[in-house]
Amino acid sequence: MSGAHQPRTRVSLRGPAAIVVECLLPSVLLRVREPGTGLALWRRPTRVGLHRAVGALLATDRFCLTAEGDPGAASRALMRDLPVAGRTLEQDVAFLARLFATVTQAASVRLRLEHVSDNACRRHHVDAVRLRLLCTYAGPGTEWVDAAGERRRMPRFQVGIFKGSAYPEAAPRVLHRSPPVEHLPPRRRSRLLLCIDELEAPR
Repeated sequence: MSGAHQPRTRVSLRGPAAIVVECLLPSVLLRVREPGTGLALWRRPTRVGLHRAVGALLATDRFCLTAEGDPGAASRALMRDLPVAGRTLEQDVAFLARLFATVTQAASVRLRLEHVSDNACRRHHVDAVRLRLLCTYAGPGTEWVDAAGERRRMPRFQVGIFKGSAYPEAAPRVLHRSPPVEHLPPRRRSRLLLCIDELEAPR
């Protein structure tokens, strides 16, 4: 597993664990549709070209923005009211939205971009959706629980698609949560998180 300083606290699991697949290629995200796979992780490298945009968004007050539609239109709408310096993130958001649309075979997506500095969803859970893409651009990444019951953490810029409780199969799901940040100095608590869902499930 990539990423330094992985949390090692064990979480109690019931029943068989879902399969987690990881790869350096974005095509790995398609494997979340396979039976038994609960999480697909694209271990993409740090996006150095996005650091300025991310910094500009972290310099603003906390926000939670949402947009819906086809990947391109939704990405443009999401970034419309953000500082100009932060809008260069739009291209990456649109790219991830298109990837997600390919995986889900859905024409429309729902985007949520958040600047948060609290614990948010700190309890381990499974989302009440079919599939959900998460990518943390800044701050501690999403924590997930592996087959041994140990907590892992997605590094910045890593992309994960989690299978939710609404996915039409009975395979196990991967528990995950927002990382606790209350113990960190205030300047290190900020996170910039992108969440992508289907606007509606394909028929």
